[in-house]
Amino acid sequence: MNRRFSVLRSYDPRTKLHILLMYLVVTAVAWNAPAMALSVLIAALVIYMSRESLRPVVSMSLLLLLLDIIIGVVCMIAMPFKYGFYTTVKLLLLTFVYLLIMKSMKPGELLDGLALGFGLRAKTTKVLLIILDFIPKVYREKKRGRKAQKARGISPDGIYSRRVFVRIGNKSFRQPDVRHVFSRIRQEALLAIPNVKYAFTRSKRQSEAMTRRQYLSTIRRNPVYELKLTTVDKVSTIIYMILMLVTIAFTCFF
Repeated sequence: MNRRFSVLRSYDPRTKLHILLMYLVVTAVAWNAPAMALSVLIAALVIYMSRESLRPVVSMSLLLLLLDIIIGVVCMIAMPFKYGFYTTVKLLLLTFVYLLIMKSMKPGELLDGLALGFGLRAKTTKVLLIILDFIPKVYREKKRGRKAQKARGISPDGIYSRRVFVRIGNKSFRQPDVRHVFSRIRQEALLAIPNVKYAFTRSKRQSEAMTRRQYLSTIRRNPVYELKLTTVDKVSTIIYMILMLVTIAFTCFF
């Protein structure tokens, strides 16, 4: 496979998980302006490498992002404003990085990446797979529900249009319809509970299926496909490791 620095989807699953882990460390230690700026730079690098539009990511977990903002507002009220603001930015960036990396992996790749990338036992790998893949499962359930709504002639984006025309004098201007935003949020909130319920049911069935197929019968499992770290994977891991160490240094010495 021809792997390039600009396509995160083509990276080895172990490399993606190592990048996610290192970014988790970055968000945990960054508590001053230089470190936060570097954290934003790393997140922007992941977004650029993913070559994904941010609209599907926002749609993937709109309520999760809104929850991040609510938690951030509470932190800004309960903590000094600077640290509350940092917390809000960290939650949003970590959510974007997590969703982009999970979106670029299939469950089988995630399973192999956890088992081989960290040398985990089968039981631990199974638990982490179910936890990390839960939000993508919610998105897949949501996507399935939207397709079912379209098949039945129901608008999945709410009852209002995305844009409206405003006429000023002899000219007409297009602008976003605020009612559409609130209608979409209301619909997301109403569908969140059944989507989470179905995702939980699918996770439970997945866990039972792995147990029945004796996934836990050995300490470690061999991957379905042979994984090979290319030069691009190794260089990318080194780059992110250097950025993580620089962030830690900025936090300690600034």
